[in-house]
Amino acid sequence: MSGVEGRRILLVEDESLVAMLAEDMLLDLGCEVVVAMRLEQALAHARSQPLDLAVLDVNLGETSSYPVADLLFERGIPFVFATGYGSAGLDTPYRGVPVMQKPYQQRQLGALLHHVLTCEAPQKAQAHTGVMPCLCRFPTHGNEPAQFRAD
Repeated sequence: MSGVEGRRILLVEDESLVAMLAEDMLLDLGCEVVVAMRLEQALAHARSQPLDLAVLDVNLGETSSYPVADLLFERGIPFVFATGYGSAGLDTPYRGVPVMQKPYQQRQLGALLHHVLTCEAPQKAQAHTGVMPCLCRFPTHGNEPAQFRAD
């Protein structure tokens, strides 16, 4: 059990082989998958589809998925970024969003999506901070404050 069964997931990925692999993983996890391979498609789905969660490839050819991320923030729909560059590859305002490092495996994907679904949705940062924090926190030892883990 992955904890994501029956969830409707928007998958935004511009590489067809990666999209097919990720879609298969999500289907195997019991998700209903809506795939978008272009920014315009992704924005249309993000505006109109009932979604529980999204997986966004950061780089979509000559553009990025950040406009989709902004729309999902507005709608209160949780999401993760998928990239080969890790969180260091994200623009500064998005560095608090969970990241699935490519190439990823089904078990890792299921665990991260389950975690994101069971935590509060990320909130957009105040304009003055320039950072968009995720409220998903992992406790640390002793009196240290809780730390976010995106890996």
